[in-house]
Amino acid sequence: MKRVRETTSDPEILLVIPPPFFIKMPHVGIAYLSTFLKSKGFGVLVSDLSLKLHNKAPEEFKRFWSVDFTNSFFLSEISEKIIRGFERELNDFVDEFLNTDIKVIGFSVNIISIYIANYIARRIKGRDPERLIIFGGPGTFFEYGRMSLQPSFADIYVIGEGEVTLLNILRARRDNRGISSTLGLLLVKDLSRYEALPPPNIRNLDDLPFPTFSEFDLPEYNQGQEYKPMPLLLSRGCIRACAYCIDHIMWPKYRYRSADHVMNEISYHTTDNKAKSFELIDLTCSGNLKWLSGLCDRIINSGIKFDWVSYAMVRKEMDFELLLKMRRAGCNTLIYGVESGSDRVLKKMKKRYTAADAARLLRMTHDAGICTNMNIIVGFPGETEEDFDLTTEFIQQNRGCIDEITNVSGCTLFPESEMGVHKKKYGIRLEQGVDPVLFSDTSGLNQEGRGERVRRMTEIINDLGLRRSIINRPSINPKVKEILTRQKDAAA
Repeated sequence: MKRVRETTSDPEILLVIPPPFFIKMPHVGIAYLSTFLKSKGFGVLVSDLSLKLHNKAPEEFKRFWSVDFTNSFFLSEISEKIIRGFERELNDFVDEFLNTDIKVIGFSVNIISIYIANYIARRIKGRDPERLIIFGGPGTFFEYGRMSLQPSFADIYVIGEGEVTLLNILRARRDNRGISSTLGLLLVKDLSRYEALPPPNIRNLDDLPFPTFSEFDLPEYNQGQEYKPMPLLLSRGCIRACAYCIDHIMWPKYRYRSADHVMNEISYHTTDNKAKSFELIDLTCSGNLKWLSGLCDRIINSGIKFDWVSYAMVRKEMDFELLLKMRRAGCNTLIYGVESGSDRVLKKMKKRYTAADAARLLRMTHDAGICTNMNIIVGFPGETEEDFDLTTEFIQQNRGCIDEITNVSGCTLFPESEMGVHKKKYGIRLEQGVDPVLFSDTSGLNQEGRGERVRRMTEIINDLGLRRSIINRPSINPKVKEILTRQKDAAA
């Protein structure tokens, strides 16, 4: 079995996961970066600061990591609460880092944790301006995240897949060469001068050594629970481009690993890390059905026993035979992004199936013995009351083969998505022109109306006795709230 060569070099970079980030299992993106850099001879340390703070926090502070809590406040409000609640711990982290000889620190940030990372970066720069600070991850991919920090105390933003870009940065520093903005790399001082573009895709994912997670304290994840899943990434990208989605933009071009490569990783984790469960973090496990079927054959023939859960897209080509094979290969749960029971809305979303197709697949999945979950989006631009009723009827009619509504979301407008770029096409009007949450559509549906539909859908799900997990109600930027309040007061 091919395993990464562990380097004995002194650490040259510290990779950090700032809060809030999931504490169920380790960060697979950081794990890939660390294992890749080690394979190239660089010393790497990893700090899951999000996990460390969560596990040491009193119960009343653990809510900061709750999805329901993060849906109750705007992004910057959440980060401010975390900074206030953990100011001493964050400053202790800065002290610990500055007491090392590591000159480069990289943060994997999302749209919330980027503010906490910037707080840490400001304190580092205030005491040692020569330390190189790098921000990467989904929080830096789009202009909104990059421009939200004024000023930013990072030196470099990594855009897109970071393995090769980060390697080039470390090689340049080792060779005393200058670093310039290029594909996948944007110097913060060039923020207004250059367009941020991702690097070329890593075409062959087998070129990346699979992550060992040796840098992580695995028993500390999902504390107090017997369920200790490992993250597993089979592919990058998606074969579709739904109108509301931005994930396929961050991970363009669908690519998947060879079955040999995947089986080597599964064998490693089940043997060395004693893994009994995996959670696939792919955008979908069903991007290539022939490949998926072949992988399931390999798992079954290997005799390795484990459970796995994954997101999957509704595909008319999926049949009962494949689902039975997936169950035999350990598939415990599939989460389908059904989103709507209205064919008209599904077409507007750029889905490639009908409500009848989705119902058929849910029934087959359930009959194959796989726990069958689904997501719902309400308030998509142009969704009428009749469309909403069709979605509720869909859930009621298929109640017997739905185990959980994993996510109920009010439709969110991401400026970079298809519907964000082509607002006129989707009948979208931005109220006040300041906050994407405050959009209305041609049917007159606005943020308040979408929130009401989320509430009604949640009640229907509860009345049906279905499990539900996440309720998403996007919050308004507090600065916009202030503007609207002043306008209302002036009008009164």
